[in-house]
Amino acid sequence: MGIQFKKKLKSAVCLALSLMMIAGLIQITSFPASADGNVVDIFDDVQEGQWYVNAVQFVYDRGIMIGTSANIFGVSNKLQREQFAQVLYSMAGKPAVAADAENPFKDVPNNPGYPRDAILWAFSEGIVAGNGDGNFGVSQPIQRQAIAAMLYKYAQFYGYDLTVNETAIDGFADKDKVSAWAVNSIKWAVTQGVISGKSGNLLDPLGNGTRAECAQMIMKLIKINTEYGELPKVGDIVTFGRYEQDNNLENGKEPIEWQVLDIDTENRRVFVLSKYALDQVDWNSDWNNDATWATCSLRNWMNNDFKNEAFSFAELNRIPTVTVSTEDNKYFHTSGGEDSQDQIFSISVEEMEKYLGPYNIYSEDLMWGMNQNLICAVTPYAQSKGVWNGTITEEEYWSDNTNWYNPVTRTFDLQIHDIYTEDVIGVTGSLWWLRTPGMNSRRGLFIRSNGDGGSNCRTDTYTPYTAARPAMWIQY
Repeated sequence: MGIQFKKKLKSAVCLALSLMMIAGLIQITSFPASADGNVVDIFDDVQEGQWYVNAVQFVYDRGIMIGTSANIFGVSNKLQREQFAQVLYSMAGKPAVAADAENPFKDVPNNPGYPRDAILWAFSEGIVAGNGDGNFGVSQPIQRQAIAAMLYKYAQFYGYDLTVNETAIDGFADKDKVSAWAVNSIKWAVTQGVISGKSGNLLDPLGNGTRAECAQMIMKLIKINTEYGELPKVGDIVTFGRYEQDNNLENGKEPIEWQVLDIDTENRRVFVLSKYALDQVDWNSDWNNDATWATCSLRNWMNNDFKNEAFSFAELNRIPTVTVSTEDNKYFHTSGGEDSQDQIFSISVEEMEKYLGPYNIYSEDLMWGMNQNLICAVTPYAQSKGVWNGTITEEEYWSDNTNWYNPVTRTFDLQIHDIYTEDVIGVTGSLWWLRTPGMNSRRGLFIRSNGDGGSNCRTDTYTPYTAARPAMWIQY
């Protein structure tokens, strides 16, 4: 297929995390990223059947939290503010903190390491704040509403779902005890299922969070943002990411629809192609110099501009980097160039034929054919950017005088209804790029708006009017 998976580190959200919390001590020790064993057997205070067992097992398996000692997890131990900041810092992959980083807190030491690095990182990203008196609150137990607030800011920073149900906490008996600054965060946490309340129909916002409660909230946050249910089927349409499409800039970006082309069940990944042509992008903006997929403008746009515009941090963590191999152009023998490492790419001729074929009509000697599955509708936004488009009207479809060029007979005797179904009526098709180079190495091959593909799609004439149609793998 020309695409191979590249081994890479998993999302910083859900692994490579290590932390030991020792109640009352200002020390965190690093441990391996994961541990083995049943926590009920390992920790004396983790009892079978208790509400927290699955959460403790979850964070222990992933190295997010382990015990306060060899045989004690500390399920009831109160969590301190700096310790929770360390949890979030570890979840973020422990980004480097400069030795001279601004330290606005009187009670946070300037010595690199714990707790300084975690607190200053979280403060610099807007995830944590102090107590309002110049102190962070080191060694102070953290309230449950403060945990919710920090998790909300963490979710905001990493692009997680921030949907809030304004009535989410109306049914709790102590809803009026939630501090004004924490109301939205608590509503979000309840909406998302990160917090579900305590017995007695209580939120307990002012209560101190325990290690067991922390484990539960972290497990829920990670699962909500990294577990996505059953794999879709080939041919399904899934939504993932957002990009401007309706050309109404005032109503925000629209969800991107993707057609599932292939499934890797072993790695729980699906190969998708955008349903629509999304934007006008040149395959090679430097017309005077040769290019391959590895060096072309389209690849750079997909893996920079488009990637950063269309996907949240959480979504980017679901798009694996893969080795993209581009075969030589089989029509003109133009070099496919070196392999590249990409998250997002265009499909090749070979992938087009594998996943969208076969042609409805094809000339073996001309290597030129027409395929209804190659007709790609264009978004209004892409049209506004100049993408060439054409619509097959009902009159044109049923007419016996359309007279498209027939690559088999090499005459203009082809009627649309002879090769395509009625599904094409009203579709505004577009020109869209493949990653395979064209007749020369200055342009790529493209597909025409009427589903025309093959050796005929080689000219430079339509370069300024051709669209990007991204493809990628999505982790489930």
